[in-house]
Amino acid sequence: MEDIEKTDSIKISTKQFGDLEIDASSIFNFKDGLYGFEDLHRFIIINEEETEPFKWLLSIDDPSIGFPILSPYYLDAEYTIMRELDPQRYVIFLIITLQDQNGNITANMKAPVILDVENLEGEQIIIPMEKYTTDYIINKKAAE
Repeated sequence: MEDIEKTDSIKISTKQFGDLEIDASSIFNFKDGLYGFEDLHRFIIINEEETEPFKWLLSIDDPSIGFPILSPYYLDAEYTIMRELDPQRYVIFLIITLQDQNGNITANMKAPVILDVENLEGEQIIIPMEKYTTDYIINKKAAE
């Protein structure tokens, strides 16, 4: 794992986005990683105009690992994580599965990613409510 200072940049090569030069000031540190990816700690957000409103959470530690993400408020205007957060400081995203076992696009509403944009820290939490699921269907596969 490369050590980088806040003023440095890092170059990575990705299959999906090509070669990228990442400013260290845009790298989020996930102390505990993400569920299932606990060894990956540094991520960036990639915005692509053609995939809006989706964004990408891309691992700097392993650039072959990236997740499509989406604001939960596109799916549920009343979405809550049962915590008060300053919306100027924290941004919430859901990890999206582009094709589940049934061919559906789903969102993990139960385990959102929270980004602290002031301290460049991130965490994934589990919401202890039955209201949300890990496989909320966004788009069903068309019947063949």
